[in-house]
Amino acid sequence: MQIILASQNKNKLKELSTIFQINSSKHSLVSPSRVLNVIEDKETIKENAEKKALEYFEFYDSPVIADDSGLFVDALNGAPGVHSARFSGENANDEKNNDKLLDLLQNNSNRSATFKTVLCFYDGKEFMYTLGELNGEILSSPRGENGFGYDPIFEVNGRTLAEMTLEEKSEISHRKNATIKMVELLNEI
Repeated sequence: MQIILASQNKNKLKELSTIFQINSSKHSLVSPSRVLNVIEDKETIKENAEKKALEYFEFYDSPVIADDSGLFVDALNGAPGVHSARFSGENANDEKNNDKLLDLLQNNSNRSATFKTVLCFYDGKEFMYTLGELNGEILSSPRGENGFGYDPIFEVNGRTLAEMTLEEKSEISHRKNATIKMVELLNEI
């Protein structure tokens, strides 16, 4: 079965397609012929992923996988969470989001955080979900030149995600964990 990946990100399609192949998926991912502008206005990343999957399915009438991700910081009761991409406001960018997070944690010793990704599959009959997580710590200042988003301030095993190569980061990624679980679920149908 071919499954549409509800994303305009070609790197995400390549990453997930590779994970599908390596893990002996019976299915393949394809990019949409037209990208839909789905407004992510739900309260959880699971609900946003479901909304994207449903809207893409309704448009294409074909099985879909959609995702949403966020950074959940323990000391901030899970913030920025579902609002990770626009944490610093309407004109948010990576630097502004990182600065706001560092300011909020300035006097806090609890720096624990988790990146989470939810994948949602929908085929018109049922929804299936998988969750991938990556635990780490928020630093007090950025380190590293690679990556994007919160990568320069998110440390795992002594290195920030921005200090890792793309291959190293991909090996431990929350998206990879969710995708492997999704391949296993889909191989059962």
